Amino acid sequence: MGCSLGINGFKSTNFAKRRNGSPEVTLEVKIGLKMNKLVKLAVVIVITFYTALSHAKIEIIDRVVALVDKDVVLASELVRRTNSIVDQIKSRNQAVPPIEKLREQVLERLILESLQLQMAKRAGVRISDTELDATIERIANDSKLSVEQFRKKIESEGLAWAIFREDIRNEIMISRVRKGAVTRRIKVSEKEVDNVLAQINQEGESRTQYSLGHILLPLSEGASPEEVSKVRQKAQNIVRQLRGGANFQEYAITHSAGENALSGGGLGWRSLSQLPSLFADSVRNMKANEVTEPLRSGSGLHILKLFESKGGFETHSVVQTHARHILITPNAILDEKAAYEKAQLLRQRVLEGEDFAELAVEHSDDKGSGALGGDLDWADPGTFVPEFTEAMDKLAINEISQAVKSEFGYHIIQVLGRRDQDQTEEKKRDRAYLILHNRKFEEEALLWLREMRDQAYIKIINDK
Repeated sequence: MGCSLGINGFKSTNFAKRRNGSPEVTLEVKIGLKMNKLVKLAVVIVITFYTALSHAKIEIIDRVVALVDKDVVLASELVRRTNSIVDQIKSRNQAVPPIEKLREQVLERLILESLQLQMAKRAGVRISDTELDATIERIANDSKLSVEQFRKKIESEGLAWAIFREDIRNEIMISRVRKGAVTRRIKVSEKEVDNVLAQINQEGESRTQYSLGHILLPLSEGASPEEVSKVRQKAQNIVRQLRGGANFQEYAITHSAGENALSGGGLGWRSLSQLPSLFADSVRNMKANEVTEPLRSGSGLHILKLFESKGGFETHSVVQTHARHILITPNAILDEKAAYEKAQLLRQRVLEGEDFAELAVEHSDDKGSGALGGDLDWADPGTFVPEFTEAMDKLAINEISQAVKSEFGYHIIQVLGRRDQDQTEEKKRDRAYLILHNRKFEEEALLWLREMRDQAYIKIINDK
């Protein structure tokens, strides 16, 4: 396979680097169907055997609690997920909200997850067992456990390993389809980057960071004045309760429609530049434990609480290397041994005084850099494939390497220089773009989920 190394290095080339008796049967399955709509009912059957002399009893005790387009939400899953949230709340020594309120929140989350999983499947998103195993291994490593130790921990908490694996698979699928769908909706202009960069510079890369809590009361953009008034009254009542000492995490779990609601509404540590402008303008002058008035956006009313703040900023410098090379690639005519010997011969010719650049123009199979005398320009660490980088980093200035084998062939490398490069401004600009993208992603993700839910067929089946 050939490659093309240009004047900008091979950052954009192939060279760059590239999760007994007759049984008595009792059935209790409650299913709602919408006329003329195909609804795929995947009902989990829980079988309990009672052995008493010559007969057994089989009882199906699961039921459907919601229809979501072509999928269903089962009571067993709602109970499992609700119990999991309750355990998390208790582990944080917080009071558990009224179970009916919590159940409503969890059911809404399961509905949104179902819609996203259905979209992922329609889009052909598939997570292989290999990718899933790799993701679980990373999760285990983050907990400083082996996979087997991690599995025992999960099972000791009462969760079947197979169910845990499918939960992780679904999380990966949801993340992937959301990233694809929402990113397509995001546009970031250079002017916007300039504005955020100016803010970063003005605030010293936002030396202050804020630990925030967030409650979202959703409102569609076309909500009637009556709907807006009703939600605003609810928001103002929540603000009064919070300012009176109510537990923010409990209120977030009970009332918020935000992404982090079930974990208590925490947004983690954010700088002002990482927050939507609507939030930043309010947070900038807040003191610890203060709660904002309701803030209106396209997705609804937001309530923020500042838990605490801290500060800091670092410069960014890297060692860049300026190198050139001659590449000899094995082919139908030139086998592996012959390619190696040719590369070594060219090295000897350079050592004997022939011009490196002229030999690169004449012989290099990397036509991009070859036309430039093999020049790869200044390159950051990690730009090139590992074998090339390892050999290059061992060379002194102007030293000529032995033939170095990589997936592309054999390289003769010469290092022309090294320098410390301050990339603080470049990193700040990259950060400004990422800030804008992440800010818009959060806003667009909420709108996207609301639009998807509004367009879906959803029926809640109450056990009344």
